[in-house]
Amino acid sequence: MKIKKSLLCLMIFMVLQMVLAVPVCASDYSDYIDNIIDMAKERYYQYVSDDKLLKGALKGIFQTMDEYTTFYTLDEATSFLDTLEGNYQGIGVEISQVSEGVVVIRVFANSPAEGAGIFAEDRIVRVNGKDIAGFTSAEVASLIKGEAGTFVELGILRGNSNEILNFRVERGTVNISPVTWRVDGDVMYIRLDSFSSNSARFFEQALKEMNKRGLWKMVLDLRNNPGGEVFQAVSIARSLVKQGIITTLDFKSEKQNDIVYESYLTKTKYLPAILVNGNTASASEILASAVQESGDGFLIGTKTYGKGVVQNVLPILSPEAYERYLKEYGQSSVDAYDWINEYGVNVKESDLIGWTKITTGHYLTRSGNQIDGIGLEPDFPVADPQRNTGIDVQAVKSLQSTASIALNGVGNEVFDAEKILLLKGYEIEVVDNELDENTCEILKQFQKQKEIQVTGILDEATKKALNEELEELRLSLDTQYAKARELLSLLKY
Repeated sequence: MKIKKSLLCLMIFMVLQMVLAVPVCASDYSDYIDNIIDMAKERYYQYVSDDKLLKGALKGIFQTMDEYTTFYTLDEATSFLDTLEGNYQGIGVEISQVSEGVVVIRVFANSPAEGAGIFAEDRIVRVNGKDIAGFTSAEVASLIKGEAGTFVELGILRGNSNEILNFRVERGTVNISPVTWRVDGDVMYIRLDSFSSNSARFFEQALKEMNKRGLWKMVLDLRNNPGGEVFQAVSIARSLVKQGIITTLDFKSEKQNDIVYESYLTKTKYLPAILVNGNTASASEILASAVQESGDGFLIGTKTYGKGVVQNVLPILSPEAYERYLKEYGQSSVDAYDWINEYGVNVKESDLIGWTKITTGHYLTRSGNQIDGIGLEPDFPVADPQRNTGIDVQAVKSLQSTASIALNGVGNEVFDAEKILLLKGYEIEVVDNELDENTCEILKQFQKQKEIQVTGILDEATKKALNEELEELRLSLDTQYAKARELLSLLKY
């Protein structure tokens, strides 16, 4: 992880300038905190290092502010920044901390986690045999991630069951494409999972395909999109929203200028029907509000999360580096970006103790509304679809290959075929990428019902029939998507 590289994609200054065991303010708590640390080391029954105590104290400081502000050790920061950049080594899940513990929010396409059969909404309770009760999501993420080719064992609770399911997942290099798309008749369905550093680039590829096919109707799925980089959301909005303000960022610190992002389109080319829910947050709400308030599209679903604040990721000097810089330059700051931007110092990673993700300001919508804790109300309210199987029907891929897969064969199309069959009500025992005896027998039942030659083989005719079922399932199980298709069908260019 390089500080200069991170500086290009992350903003900017820290308002809390505090590190333990050095004098930092007029009240001077350093002697008091020194004594707290000494007392902890003396009374605790085992050895504990100053570094461990300091990092624990920093986590405590930042986590008292709001639910979005936190402190990352260097290893945790590397994992977090790699995710923002769109690739990392791990299993390919996004997790979040909720009252019940740590929950899988999203499973990335073509990831080791997807291949192992892990689903969104699974609750992680063990990692490598360790009970993770009380762990933060960042701590759990650090346990799960690791070098490609190594394995991690997860204990998972699914649905309302109290039975722990055990998964052994081989880690790999996860290249996150946050954009997936398909053509449904005269409509382009685009799913945007997050706003990482490559989101706008992948979204532009989907728009190029729309242009190639002469399409202008779009279903843009922002459900369960937790946000990410603001500028990625702004870049996408500039393709969808006519001339005017997209969002305004209002910061507290005088070191950081407020920013007004605008669109410059004189005429829009596409009509987006945007799907939203209670997990549509932050940068997703910036994009959704810009489309809604400009009148260039409409929102369908349930009220969004209501995260109207923005965070910056900032590097923090270690106490040793702080003291060295203070003696050498006569300046006092623990924010490494201050030293880079204001004093031109080449800060090394070895000079850092960690990073903080800290809330620095809030944003306003196109019309000047502040939505933090409020959210966006959809133009067309439609209740969230129920996932009785734990499978997101929109994430299931159509079966495109003409190759057949027989008993004991493996392949990603087996995985998707099993999902379709499970959604249809067939009793698939294990959803994975192996065509085992159970799946073979169920394929025979399906083939018989569809009057296809009964072989138990996933052949071309069976795939075609499964694809037809998938199209019907998308409309019948996902009422928000069905509403978007209905409304778009009424519109003429």
